[in-house]
Amino acid sequence: MTIEIILLALASAVRPTSLVAVWALVRESPPTRLMVAYLAAGLAFTVTVGVAVIFAFSGIDIHAGTDRTKAIAEILAGVLALGLGIAVLAGRIRVGAVADGRPAEARAERLRRRRVTTRTAALAGPATHIPGLLYILALDLIVTQEPGVPGGLLEIGIYNAIWYALPIVVLAICIVKPSAARTLVQKLQEWAGAHARTIVLLISFGMGGWLLIEGASTI
Repeated sequence: MTIEIILLALASAVRPTSLVAVWALVRESPPTRLMVAYLAAGLAFTVTVGVAVIFAFSGIDIHAGTDRTKAIAEILAGVLALGLGIAVLAGRIRVGAVADGRPAEARAERLRRRRVTTRTAALAGPATHIPGLLYILALDLIVTQEPGVPGGLLEIGIYNAIWYALPIVVLAICIVKPSAARTLVQKLQEWAGAHARTIVLLISFGMGGWLLIEGASTI
């Protein structure tokens, strides 16, 4: 099941709001303290949500790990993944560096005109990583197909490590050379604007179809 978790996390990692927030933070001087606050608060929030779900269901008899439970979970996840792909394809969910018709650069500039404090950075962490459909899909698969709490916690850790890969890498670069971190984030914004929608569509339709077929064949 780890491969599905990795794919869902990769789709989450290109979230435009996170790129905008990181871009605004790395433009401050020095950015390291702000990035630490952003990353720590965001991880604390999303990991807590995931751990709470794992422990909430650990004492409930949902027949986790059985073939039927796995099949139902796969079919449900497949339907949700396909629904996400259709919504993105229809333009109901916007994916890329441009949201609401405004460039990410302009949004970052508005953030920068405000006084960016450690508290602001810490609040931005959870605000730009509010669990969405992709995280819900991952939790659904983890809870129903990984019956043990340790295994479930490991999957949560893997998902969040990939989800926050960009801030983690940027923080590491900020410690050594902040200017290089700014250049990296700028290039990633441009890349995400061109490819994020395609990535989400490929993962949504590819994994959605695969989960539906696999679930239907074992139910």
